[in-house]
Amino acid sequence: MKIQTPGDDKRRFSTRKLAAAGEIAWLLVPPVITFVLVAAVWEWAVIFYEIPAYILPSPSRIFESLAKDQGSILRHSGITLFEAVAGFLIGSFLGALLGTLFAYSRMFAQSLLPYVIAANTIPVVAIAPIILIWFGHGIPSKIAVTAFLSFFPLALNMMKGLRSYDPIIMDVFHVAAASNWQRFIKIRLPSSLPYVFVGLKLNVTFSVIGAIIAEFVQADRGLGFVIMTAYRTLNMPRLWSAMLVSAATGILFFALVALAERWIIPWHSSMRKAE
Repeated sequence: MKIQTPGDDKRRFSTRKLAAAGEIAWLLVPPVITFVLVAAVWEWAVIFYEIPAYILPSPSRIFESLAKDQGSILRHSGITLFEAVAGFLIGSFLGALLGTLFAYSRMFAQSLLPYVIAANTIPVVAIAPIILIWFGHGIPSKIAVTAFLSFFPLALNMMKGLRSYDPIIMDVFHVAAASNWQRFIKIRLPSSLPYVFVGLKLNVTFSVIGAIIAEFVQADRGLGFVIMTAYRTLNMPRLWSAMLVSAATGILFFALVALAERWIIPWHSSMRKAE
C-alpha cells in the first residue's frame, strides 16, 4: 500500500497548474501569431503602396494614437462597457424567460414567435431612434437598445434546449411522481445548457454592437461617439483605435462566457478536446 505524502499533493497540484497553463497557452498562441502576421503585412502594404492615413492608417499609427489618447479612449470604453453589460444581462434575462414560456406552451410560442421574429428583423438603426424617444437621450436608452438586440438569440436557444430532453428519462421521472419543478431542474435545464451558452455567446457580441449603434444615433460619450466624431474629422487612427478597443471588448466578453461554459458544463461532448 502506497502512503500519500504532502509532496505527492504538491506535485499533483503543480502538474494541474502546468496543464492549465499549457491549455491557456494553446488557446492564446495561435490568435496572437495570426494578429502579428496580419499587422506586419498590413504595415508593409501601407508603406509600400503609400496609402494615405485617411484611407487606411498603418497599425503603428493606430497604436500610436491609442497610446496618446488612451485616457480618453478608456473613459469612453468604460461607458460603452457598462451599457453593454447592463443590456446583455437584461436582454438575456428576458430572452431566457421568453424561451422558457415558448418551450412550455406551444400555443404561446405559435402566437408570439412570429412577432418576435418580425421585431428582430427590424434594423437596429431604425428602432434606435424610437427607443431614444421613449427612454430619453441618456444611458438608459442605450441599455434598452442593447437589450433589444441581445434577447432574441437566447430566447430561441432556450426554447430549443428545454425541448431537447431525453423522453425516456422524462418517463422515469414521471413514473417516480417527480414534480414539474424537479423535472425542470434535473432534466430540462441541464439538457438546455449547451443551447443556452450558444445563445449567450451570440448575445454577448450583440450587446457590444447594440451599445455602439445606439451611441451612433445620439450620444456625447462612449466608443460610438468617439468613432463618429473621429469619422467627421477624418481622424482615422483614432477611429481605428476605438474600433480596436471595441473588438477587444467583444473578445473579452466572449472569452468570459466560454470560460463559464467550460466551468458549468464540463461534462458536455462539445467541451472535449478534438482527437
